[in-house]
Amino acid sequence: MTRYDDPVIREIIDRLNIVDIVAETVNLTRKGNRYWGLCPFHDEKTASFTVTPERNMYYCFGCHAGGDAFSFVMKTRGLDFKEALELLAGKAGVELANQPRGRELDRRKRIIEVNQAAAEYYHQVLAKVPEAMTYISGRGLDQDIVEKFHLGFAMDQWNHLEDYLLRKGYSQEYIKASGLIKRNDRRNSYYDLFRARIMFPIYNQSGSVIGFGGRVLDDGMPKYLNTPDTEVYSKRQNLYGLYQGKEAIRQSNEVLLVEGYMDCIRMHQFGFINCVATLGTALTKEQASLMHRYAENVIIIYDGDEAGQREALRASSILVGEGLKTSVLTLPEGKDPDELLELSGKEEFRRYIKNNKTTHIEFRLNRYMIGENMADLEAKIRVISTVSPDIKALNSELEKDFYVKLLSRRLALEENLVRRELARNATGRADGSRNKTGNYRDNIQYGNYSIDEKILAAMLSNEEIFVQIRDAIGIRFFKQEEYSQLAELYNSLARGNDHPLEEMDRNVQGEALQAAYARIVTLVSEPGQMSKMEVESFIRQVQRHRVKARWHKMLKRMEKLDNHSDFKDLLGFILEIDRFLKHTQEGGTV
Repeated sequence: MTRYDDPVIREIIDRLNIVDIVAETVNLTRKGNRYWGLCPFHDEKTASFTVTPERNMYYCFGCHAGGDAFSFVMKTRGLDFKEALELLAGKAGVELANQPRGRELDRRKRIIEVNQAAAEYYHQVLAKVPEAMTYISGRGLDQDIVEKFHLGFAMDQWNHLEDYLLRKGYSQEYIKASGLIKRNDRRNSYYDLFRARIMFPIYNQSGSVIGFGGRVLDDGMPKYLNTPDTEVYSKRQNLYGLYQGKEAIRQSNEVLLVEGYMDCIRMHQFGFINCVATLGTALTKEQASLMHRYAENVIIIYDGDEAGQREALRASSILVGEGLKTSVLTLPEGKDPDELLELSGKEEFRRYIKNNKTTHIEFRLNRYMIGENMADLEAKIRVISTVSPDIKALNSELEKDFYVKLLSRRLALEENLVRRELARNATGRADGSRNKTGNYRDNIQYGNYSIDEKILAAMLSNEEIFVQIRDAIGIRFFKQEEYSQLAELYNSLARGNDHPLEEMDRNVQGEALQAAYARIVTLVSEPGQMSKMEVESFIRQVQRHRVKARWHKMLKRMEKLDNHSDFKDLLGFILEIDRFLKHTQEGGTV
C-alpha cells in the first residue's frame, strides 16, 4: 500500500476510483459490494480477482496479488512508483509541476531522454564499425535480435558521445547525471565512460532506457563496464531482458534466470523469451521481488563452473526467501547457457531443462554433500541439519515426505532416523505444525479463509474484539508473519484514533504486507463477522496449546531431576497446569 502522508498523493487517491483504474485492464462485474473479474496476473478461467471500492483495494484469491491503485498500475504496466505517480496524477487532474516531486519527475524524464539519445547513437554506430559487426556475427546474433535489444557500439574516442549529445541540444548537467561521462579533475573536463565496447541498453519495465552495459571486443579488462547507479537507474532493482520478456514471463508464470547480458540475449534468440539476467552483480532481494511481480516460478541457469554453482546456491536462498518456487539447472562443468544452446539447439536444450532441473532443496543437498565423507555419521548429521530449515518451511506434507525419503536414500539411513533428526533440528514440533511465534494450531479453513484470517478481520473491524484478544493472548499468535505485523500496526494506530482502519489503509508498506492486508480487507467487508462464542473458543484454543507446550516441557525436565525437592515443586506446577487444561476444556478462559 502507498503511504498517503504526502498531501499530493492523498489528493490523487481521493480523486480516483480504483474500479475505474482496474476496469481499464480487467472486465469487472459487480456482485454485492465488490467487483469481480479474471486476474491480470495469472491465467484463470473462473474469476477470482476482486476489487473493494470502499477500501480502494484489489485482491486475487488465486495468486494472492493485492494492493491499491498505485501497485496495480505498477504491476500491470511495469512502472516504478514515480512513473505510476505521474500517470495517476494525470488521470486525477492533479498538477505535479509546482511540487518538489514534480520537479524531480521532470529531471528524471530529461535524464532518460539523454539515455534514449545515447542508445540511438550507439545503435547507429554499430553498423558502421566492421570489427564490431564481426564480433556480433561471431557470437551468433542475427539482425532481429540486435534490433530487439537495440545493441550498439561505443567508438574508441574520448568525447565522441558527449560531443554528439551536446550538438543535439542536451545539457552537460543531464549528460553527467546519466552516468555516461566522467570528470577528469586534472584537466577540468569530461570524457566518455564507454569506449570501444559493444553496448547493451538497459530498459526499465515500461521500456525507457535507464542505463547501459558495455563489453570489450577482445580480452581487455574490465571485460564488462556498467552505468553507475543514477537517479533513474539502480542495478539492484532492475533486470536485463525483463522489458522484452515480461509478457512471456506472465504467460508462462516462470522466469529463466541467467547471469549475463549475452546469455540472456541468446536465450531470447532461441525462443526462451521468459529469460532475464542480473546486471553485473549478484542477485539481490529487490530483483527477486521484481521477478515475483510477474511470476511464481524461477529456474536458475548459471554457469556450470564452481563460481557459478556457488552463486546459484546463494541466489536460490534469496528467491525462496521472497516466496518464489525455485529450481536450479546445473550445466555441464565449464559451460554457460550460450555455449550449451549453440551445441544442443532449442528443442534439445528444452529437454535438458525438463530432465535436469532440480528443486532448490535437492540442489542444496547436492552442494552440501560435495567434499563430505558420507560414510561418516557426523557428516550425515551435518547435511540433515543444513537442509532441515528448507524442509520445515514446506507447506505440503507430501513434499516433506518426499525429502525424507530422498535423504534416507542419499544418506543410506532409515526413514525414521531421518525424521527424528529433522525433528531434533526443528525449532518446533517434528510434524512441522508449530509456527514462528510458538503456537500449535491447525490451519482450520472457513470457506476460503483460515481461522487466522477470520480472527484478524474480526480484530480489525471491531476494536472491542481486538482488545479482548490482545489482552488474553497478545497479538503475535498468527501462523503468517504478515498477519502479526498487521495486528501490531493496528495496535499502534488505534491509540487515540477514532478511525484506525482508515489509518491502516494509509500506512501498510511493502509488497507482501499489502497483499496480506488486501486479502483481510476483502473479509472485513463480508457480512457476518465472528460471534462472541467463536472468539472465546479461539482464545481458549490458543491458551490450551500454549499451556500444553509448557506441560510437555516440564515433563521432560522431571525425567532429568535428581533433587526430590525440585521434583516436588515441579510436580505441583504440572498438576496446576492440568487443572487449567480441564477448566478450559469445560469452556472457561483465563
